[in-house]
Amino acid sequence: MFTKLTDTNKAAIFSVLVLCMSVGAALLIRFLELTQGYVMFSIWSFTPTVAALIMLLVVTREGYSREGWKSLGLHRFGLNVWWIAFGVTLLVTVAASAIVWATPLASFIMPESGIVNVVINFVISVAIAALTFSLGEEIGMRGYLQPRLMSLGRTRGLLLVGLVWATWHMPLYYFVAKLFPVGNVLLFVPLFYGTIVAASFFFGYLRIYTGSIWPASIAHAVHNTAWSTLGAFTVTSSPVLVNLYLVGDYGILILVGVVIGAIWVGHFLRSGMDEAQEAEAVPEAPPTPAAAAVPR
Repeated sequence: MFTKLTDTNKAAIFSVLVLCMSVGAALLIRFLELTQGYVMFSIWSFTPTVAALIMLLVVTREGYSREGWKSLGLHRFGLNVWWIAFGVTLLVTVAASAIVWATPLASFIMPESGIVNVVINFVISVAIAALTFSLGEEIGMRGYLQPRLMSLGRTRGLLLVGLVWATWHMPLYYFVAKLFPVGNVLLFVPLFYGTIVAASFFFGYLRIYTGSIWPASIAHAVHNTAWSTLGAFTVTSSPVLVNLYLVGDYGILILVGVVIGAIWVGHFLRSGMDEAQEAEAVPEAPPTPAAAAVPR
């Protein structure tokens, strides 16, 4: 339909579309009175994927070529950084929890089900999330949106992705507040936006380095699963302070850990990211007439 849009125009249209879809999905969840579960998270988490498909198949028609689909980063696995995606992300939450366990605010306990069962359930949950809900977000945010903002520069592009991604969450917290209590809004908003933007850099660096969204989906799944899983090892008399503001999804210790992780990943992968972006910026040169005339 619109075959000559610039990348930034595509990013802007996608952003408006996905934010409108997030409002619609949150209102639908509220209208249907859905509780947390596969149905609710499917309606919500796949709106970025649907928005990306609308862009590829309807708005720009890029989805009718192989290159259009390859731009999403699904065709590569990025295996060489899976250890970062899994290990460093898990380390952030483990370190945050360990700090809290070392204070009078909370203590470490062994779950009644045993550590083996917890670990098995954690790995299974991460695998399921990485192939479903986390992937649904990543196809839109890191798969479609991020590459189309890289012309603005790496830092500015990843910052904008983070802001769109964080804002995309807001309707769920506003319209379905009973399912997602956030505590004090004045604390929630800066902590949430800070964590999401930091994660945008962390996940985004993995995407740039590998050209794949799979490491980002794994890291996303580990984050979403780890903080709730480690709650089983924590006993506290101040659950709101500990489980919400310190080591929750967007707790202050998680925020600090993600920031440190993003800085480290950015430094560790910097040369590889530079090479990857330079390679994408240089178009493949067409053959010269003389070369084309040589029989093969």
